Formats: sequence, C-alpha cells, structure tokens
Amino acid sequence: MRFFIFLLITLINLFYWPAASANSGVAAIKSRPKICVVLSGGGARGFAHIGVLKYLEEQHIPVDCIAGTSMGAVVGGLYASGMSATDIEKKLNDIHLNNVALDIVDRREIPQTLREDDVNYPIGGAFGLNKDGVTLPLGAVQANQFLEILQNWTSHLPSDISFDKLTIPFRAVATDLGTGEMVVFSKGPISTAIRASMAAPGVFAPIEIDGRLLTDGGLVRNLPIDIARDMGADIVIAVNIGTPLLPRGSLTNFVSISQQMINILTEQNVNEQKKLLTPDDILIDANLGTIRFMDFRRAQEAFDIGYQSAEALNAKLAVLSVSPDSYLAQLKARPSPNLPPVKIAFVDVQSSGKIPSEDIRRQLNIQVGSTYSAEEINRRITPLINSGQYESVTHSVVQRDGEYGVEVSATPLRWGPNFLRFGLELTSGFDGVSGFELQVGHRLPWINESGMELRNDLQFGTNYGIRSELRQPLTDREETYVAPYIDANLRTLSLYADNDRIAEYGIQSVKLGVDLGVPLGAYGDKGEVRTGLFVANYHLRPKLGGILTRLPDGEFVLTSLATEKLDEIAFHSRFIIDQLDEPFFPSEGYRFGGELIAGINRNSSNLPDPDIHNDFRGYQQLTFHSKWAKSDGKNSLNLSMQAGARAQSGPSAPGIGLTLGGFQQLTAYQPDQFFGNYLLYGNATYLFRALNFDMFGQAIFIGTSLEVGNAGDHSSDFALAKLRKSLSVFVGAKTIIGPVYFGMAAAPGGAFNLFLQLGRP
Repeated sequence: MRFFIFLLITLINLFYWPAASANSGVAAIKSRPKICVVLSGGGARGFAHIGVLKYLEEQHIPVDCIAGTSMGAVVGGLYASGMSATDIEKKLNDIHLNNVALDIVDRREIPQTLREDDVNYPIGGAFGLNKDGVTLPLGAVQANQFLEILQNWTSHLPSDISFDKLTIPFRAVATDLGTGEMVVFSKGPISTAIRASMAAPGVFAPIEIDGRLLTDGGLVRNLPIDIARDMGADIVIAVNIGTPLLPRGSLTNFVSISQQMINILTEQNVNEQKKLLTPDDILIDANLGTIRFMDFRRAQEAFDIGYQSAEALNAKLAVLSVSPDSYLAQLKARPSPNLPPVKIAFVDVQSSGKIPSEDIRRQLNIQVGSTYSAEEINRRITPLINSGQYESVTHSVVQRDGEYGVEVSATPLRWGPNFLRFGLELTSGFDGVSGFELQVGHRLPWINESGMELRNDLQFGTNYGIRSELRQPLTDREETYVAPYIDANLRTLSLYADNDRIAEYGIQSVKLGVDLGVPLGAYGDKGEVRTGLFVANYHLRPKLGGILTRLPDGEFVLTSLATEKLDEIAFHSRFIIDQLDEPFFPSEGYRFGGELIAGINRNSSNLPDPDIHNDFRGYQQLTFHSKWAKSDGKNSLNLSMQAGARAQSGPSAPGIGLTLGGFQQLTAYQPDQFFGNYLLYGNATYLFRALNFDMFGQAIFIGTSLEVGNAGDHSSDFALAKLRKSLSVFVGAKTIIGPVYFGMAAAPGGAFNLFLQLGRP
C-alpha cells in the first residue's frame, strides 16, 4: 500500500512540476498589479520614450501593455513587437531620421528626368491641375520611407495579428479625418497602424485604411490613458513629451500660428486625460526644453532627458520593481508570435489609377515559390516610389486557402492628372545687366496604357521660351522611348568690346526634332543617351547699338549690326551621366556628359546683303562637360571642366554655338560675353558648410571659385597669356525657392562683378 501511495505522489510531482515551472512567470504576473505604459506623441521628442523604457528595464519594472500615439505609437509598437529599448535606440540611430521622416531620397537613386526637373524647377514639389483647378497633395511628405522601414522591422509578425498576441499587448491611436472620431488599432499590420497614428497634419499625408482617411491620433488622444484602462491596467505609467504652447512673441507667421492651433488641440485632450490618473499611477512629464518636433539631430539629448526624468521618480517607480529572477521569468513567458519561413504562393497587385497592374507586376518581378523577405520586396518597390509617379506602394503578407502570398497595393498620385513645377531665376550684375525668369514645367503622364507622357516647359521674363515633347516608350516603360519635340526661344544677347557693352541682339530660334532616348542604369538612375535628327532656324536681329570703327584718317564710323538668318539640318547624339548627390552644392559624386552634332545642310545669309556663307553647308560640333565633388566634414571641393569645338568654314555667329561668361562661367564677366568656334574652361570651387538646417536639407555655405578659360575662333585665343581668369567669393544657400548666391568676382584687367544669383546657375 505504501508503495502505491509513493508511486502516486511521484507521478503527480512528475507531471505537475514542469507545468508549474513553465507557468511561474504567469503566476508572478497574476500576483502583482497590471502595469501599462502610455506614450504620447511629439515627433523627435519621442526619443525620450526610449530613455524611459530603458530605465524601466534596468529597474526590472515589467510592462504588461502599451498604448501609444504618434511617436509614442512608433516606439511603443516596436517595443511591443519584441524589441528592447536598446534595440530600438540602435535601429533609429543607424538611419538618418530626418531624411527618412521627410522622404528625402538620395538623388543618385531617382530617374534622370526627375534629376533634370529638380535642377530646372527647384521650388517645392509638384502641384496638381485638374478640372477643379490647382490641387495639392494631402501632406508635405508621403512617409513612404518610414513605412518601408516599419515593415522591414516588423516583418516577423503576421499581417492580420491581434495586438493582444504581440510580445506585449498594444494599442495605437489615430484620428478619422472624415468624422473627427478616435480610431484605436487592436489588430492588423502593426506597421500600418503606426503609420496612421504618426501622420502629423500638414507634415505627413494621411493614410487610407478600410475606406477611412486617418491622421495623427494626437488630435483626439495624445496621451491615451483611457485606452490603457480599457486594456485592464491597474497602474499606468504615462510619459508626456508633447510640445508646449508657443509664447505670444513667437506667433509671428502662419506656420507658427498653425503649429499653435495643433498644440492647443493636443494640450486640451492631454489635460483631460491627466484627470484620469489615480494616486497609484505615475506621470512622467519630460521637460524637453527647446527640442522641436523635427529635431531628430537631438535624438540622443531627448533619450537622456527621458532616462533622467524616469530616474527622478525612482522612489515611486521602485515600488513596481520585481526581482531579477522574476523579471527574467516574465520575459521568457511572453508570447513569440513570429511567422515561420513563408513560401510565396501567389502575388496580387492592386492599382487604383491609370497605371496598369500588370506593368507594376512586371517591374516588381516577385517570384512565386521564393521565400518571403520584406527587405527584398521593399527593395523592389523602392524604384517605383522613386519614379515620382506613386503616392504610395505598400505590400503585406496574406493567407488564402491555406497558402501565403504577397499583396501589393499601389496608389498613383491622386492630385493630377496634370502636374506643374516651378522655378525662379534672378541674375543681377554690378554693371546693371540683370535678368528675371519664371520657369513652369507641365507634365501629363500616362496618356495611354504604355506610359506616353507629354512634357511642356515654359519660360517667361527677360527671355521667353517653350519646349513641348511627347515621350512614347517603345518597349518597357522605363526603357527605350521615342520623343518628337518642338523648341522655340526668344532671348537677348549683349555684345561687348573689351568689357564695355556696345550693342544688343535679339535671337529667335525654332527647332523641330525627334530623338530616340535610352535610360542608363536601372530606371535611368545613372543617366541617359539621346540620339536624333533636328531642323533649326535662327534669326538674329539688332536691337540696340552698333560697331564703332576708327578709320585711318582718325574719323569714327558707326556700322549697323547685320541681320542674319540660319537654317540647319543636323544629326545629334548626347549623353549625360549624373551621380552628384546635390545639383547645386554637391558634396560627393560626379557628373559628365557631351554632345556631338553633325550638320547635314546649313544655309546662312546676312540680310539685306547677298548670301555670303553658302560655302559652309555642313558643320560639326563636339562639346564635353564634367564635374567632380568630394568632401571632408563641412569642407567640399568641386572641380569642373568644359571643352568644345565647332568645325565650320565661316566665323561664329553671336549667340549660336559656343559661349562663355556669367556666373560660374567666368563670373567676373557678363553672360555670353565671349563666343567662338572653340571653348575651354576650368573651375575649382571650395565650399564650407557654415550652417546646416535639418528641415528639407537647407544650408548656408561660404565659398570661393577660381576660374580659367576662353572662347574664340583662333588657337591663339587659348594661349596661356590670353586665357581669362576670374576669382570670386560668395555666400550661398540652399532654400525652398532654390539656390541663392551673393558675392563678388574680379579678373585681371579691371573686370569686376558684384552679383546676386537666384536659381540655377
């Protein structure tokens, strides 16, 4: 009998003891209050949340649930997905958060057409135009890069997961723009929930989910204490990092007033939520001082303040601490809802605009049967987003009929179908020569399913011009295309004797042509080659002045300027490879290109004089240019070179062919002051980045340039003694309306120029 009792006790212990050990963490949780952390919104100030979580970890204070808004949802969601505070800090520090937050893409990763548009039209982004008038995007930034990163970091989780089954139960708060209602995310792709919660109004575009247009949750619940209560919290640790109201003296423009309105809304709902705190709860009001919403460069400072703010409340927090063994046991007891390796059984592509789904599928080229990798699929998606034709392209893993697949959702730009870009150019010289031009670019993409695009470029001001081009892809949309075009210009050219302006020409030109274009690199991210045939007509007409000649007898004779017409038919081929990181103040990279023109026929005449140039029916012109940039810290060196030769039997015509002079073309001299059949030019520019502003990469530079070169018809014009030199010093700035330069330049012989340059050089 005793043997059977002993055997029974042994069997009970054998089966009970492992189960009791496995559930010791759960038992410990049940024996203490449920602690929920509430994290508020506040942009870059949210790095303080990481510092708080880091302190809680060190003090062995367990976190049983998390509710977050905006940046609080970012940190809280990543923490709930299984990352530690140290993991989050490291991942966020390893990326350039300001560039990610503002969707600033490396210029070397966008197509050549967009690089050219950024040079010609540096004012802001594209404006939409439709039957209702001018339209704008829903936000300054689409936040595609941030969503991509969130997807990569949370790809181990099922896309339809309940947030109660995360490593730590989690809730994210957003606002329905249509109704003003609070939206609480408790399931679904965690990356999408976080993206909706952090869509700060006016900065990040809202996101559409299940037919609702959602924006930042801070508008309705910036410190969601009531959500934590709904999750069963016994004790709330609330971390408030919201931006305080601006003082009266700072309300000086519409930007500060708009910011103040949002701050008022958030502060009001934060104050209401604070009333829900009990004496057992803990409020951490992190005093982040002057750290602003977009001050990501001060991330470490915000982290330290968060840590110190939690440390200052150690007396209250210590009560919640558990033993190291119990804390470790509870960590081990947390669920691990990771996806197993997924084989892609199908790929679904949904497109809501003109761009065909099959075209998107072809570009992505996701292979059925391959193992799912969020990083790999997002790498394939990135070129589509960088093409500038999509508002967003996202993907998710979905399950259907027992199999896993990838679902891609592409949303083309919705504020079209026509798009406008603008540029502004102002040139002012010391001698009174100045110019003002407004550039307008019009783009109408996707005229047909193969991707035909209409491109119009207009120029108004001192000079007038219009270029209209139709691009029709011949094979895949991002590969070879044919482009018929018309290009017409009316501009003024000044003529100089030494450094004195003596006359003005009006030059009218019309060119008709057709090119075959071939992008270089994937999606044209290296450059392009264009080859084609054109017919051109030039008409030179005198506007002011003439040529004063002194006769042998000492008398002066004023000779009127000749009127000249030129007709050309020519083949041309040009290429450009552009890998500069910035178009105007580059710090790294290179750019080089050239053009070969082979004239088939050319007629020239001086009117009303008889034709005197019929002896040069054909001509050839070859030009080459290059630029190289290298930096060391705040110091940059730019080296550039140009060369050209024009083979023809007659002299060069003013303003047609090769010209030199003006800003960064021998700055001490005037625009197009020198012309000829040959050109040689070199430039060395030093730039010091004096001030750097994180917002959209704006900066102020101090620079100096040394330039050497000439243009002329004879080899003697390029003898060392005859090469023209120019030395300039300037202050430059990258601004929201384009590059700005102000400085002075001098040259041997008395040439001097005090210049102001706005827009492309």
